[in-house]
Amino acid sequence: MRESETLHTRVANVVSWCVSTSFSATSPRSRGSEEHEEGNLPSHIVFFAGLLILTAMSNPVITQPGAGSYGTNVQTGEWSTGLCSCCSDLLVCGLGFICPIALSCYTANKYGENACLACVPGGMAAMRTHMRLTYGIQGTICNDALMTCCCGIFETCRMAREIRIRNGET
Repeated sequence: MRESETLHTRVANVVSWCVSTSFSATSPRSRGSEEHEEGNLPSHIVFFAGLLILTAMSNPVITQPGAGSYGTNVQTGEWSTGLCSCCSDLLVCGLGFICPIALSCYTANKYGENACLACVPGGMAAMRTHMRLTYGIQGTICNDALMTCCCGIFETCRMAREIRIRNGET
C-alpha cells in the first residue's frame, strides 16, 4: 500500500470517528439550544473539517519546486544588482525618483501581479519575498520587510531592475 493511501485511510477513519461521535448523543438536543454535551461538536462543523482535511490530503506535495532557469545569479543566490546601482538602468531609476508609486505599480505588473499590489500595505514586501524565493536569492522575510520599509524606493528600483534583467529587457 502506498504512503498516500495509508494517510487517506487514516484521515478517513478519524473523520468517520468524529462524525459518529458527534451523532452518538444519548439525549436529543433541542432546536436552538446553545448547550452541547461535552466532547461533541456540531455535526456540520465536523463534516466540513473532515472535508477540508480530505481535500488537502488529496494532492500532497512530493517534490518542492526549484528555481527555474531565470538568468544571471540563480546559482549564487544574490541579487543581480546592488541596492544603490541606479545608474545601471536609468529608465527605472528616473521613474522611481519622479513617481515612486508608478514604479511600484510597473514592477508589480511586470512581475505578473496586480498593479494595485503596490498600494496595499506590505504588498511590496510580500512581492519581494516571493521574487526572492522564485529567483533563488538568499534572505529572510524579516529582511524583506525591513528593506522595503526603510529603503523603499531603492529596493523597488532594485526589484524592477531584477525583473528586467531576468526577462532579458536590459
